[in-house]
Amino acid sequence: MSFHSAGWGRSLRAVVEPLAAAAALMAAACAMPEPAHQPAATVAPPAGPAPTPAGVPARGKYVLVDIATFELVAFQDGRPALRSRVIVGRPQTPTPQLVTSMYAIKFNPSWTPTPAMMRNEGLRYVPPGPNNPLGRILFELANDQLIFLHDTNQKELFNRSQRALSHGCVRVEQARPLAAWALGVTPRDVDAMIARGTTTSVPLPETIPVVLAYRTQAARLPAEQRVAVAEPATAGCPG
Repeated sequence: MSFHSAGWGRSLRAVVEPLAAAAALMAAACAMPEPAHQPAATVAPPAGPAPTPAGVPARGKYVLVDIATFELVAFQDGRPALRSRVIVGRPQTPTPQLVTSMYAIKFNPSWTPTPAMMRNEGLRYVPPGPNNPLGRILFELANDQLIFLHDTNQKELFNRSQRALSHGCVRVEQARPLAAWALGVTPRDVDAMIARGTTTSVPLPETIPVVLAYRTQAARLPAEQRVAVAEPATAGCPG
């Protein structure tokens, strides 16, 4: 199935609104050092198996990132195949809503901050390796906002209940399993690619539709469990 077919050309609202039927979703974001303290928040996942959300294709692979509830769900033939906690953009640099596609996975990426980040935050280029803010895996998405999914070297941040911490991109806790699923290989194959240490971009066998959306789950939570997350028109993320 081609993500760029006429069926996928519908508006973001037409794609996002049916996803309100999804029962368990969360979110994640861009790689940057974080302050020591973040306000606490509680988002309780619903019990029991999740129903198949409306709007998810019955065939093929599909990735949904629920920004408001900090979760990624990968679907295979209409059913959840993988779930992951994620980190998303801070209120000042929110993750945008997107209807896009994943087309390649880059192993052992380097990280180059934007000129503004170099000027205002003193950040510098980081080569591939264990100290890279992008971790070992970057999921390349087709968009003009420098938004992508990626691994992270700050995995302890996934233990926080409030995970709006990044510059806009989405950090994925289960990056290795997601890479294996997207490529149709084993986790051992992914580890072998990482072990080479060289920066390598591997095209997917076919592009995978990816939707980044707000409020598919948060609006249905009790008020005391909701997390306030801004809904931006646009946003960007350092790559």
